[in-house]
Amino acid sequence: MNNKFSNEKILKETLPKFEEIITSKLNRKYYSVTVISSIIVFSVLSTLLGLAFNFLDFDWFENYTNTIIMLYLFIWVLLFFYDWISFNRKSYAFRDHDVIYKYGVLWQTSVLIPFNRIQHIALHQDFISRRFGLASLQFYTAGGSASDINIHGLTLDDAKRFKDFVSKRIEKKK
Repeated sequence: MNNKFSNEKILKETLPKFEEIITSKLNRKYYSVTVISSIIVFSVLSTLLGLAFNFLDFDWFENYTNTIIMLYLFIWVLLFFYDWISFNRKSYAFRDHDVIYKYGVLWQTSVLIPFNRIQHIALHQDFISRRFGLASLQFYTAGGSASDINIHGLTLDDAKRFKDFVSKRIEKKK
């Protein structure tokens, strides 16, 4: 047996750079899903706030009505602007041995999960996404929720194909 121990130094220049991987953007229809979801949430919130201010006696509210309404509308616009930027910064890539997911508005975060760490894959469709033919894939790892990723905005066919692809890779590792 010729099992000589080797512990060579790895130079940082020789390490692969996953940051340079070309990733795929989410399906454009997914932005419509986020907008519709936000409109539903804000509509319910607006109705509740309107009822609260109509039926409860808020004397101070009468003095600041215009300011409060303008601030509320500004928050709406800010949310839609944030959603647009967030949508455009999300991307993913599936490779032979791992999946990469990038997201973040102010700080770009890249999560790389090797297939051998994935314990479970779930395909989800909520009511609005189903109407647009979209789905999301959630990858559960042994590391807990901090290392789990959820890729929204995939077409249902793509989500099924990626789930099958990763499932087969996981089965080969076992």
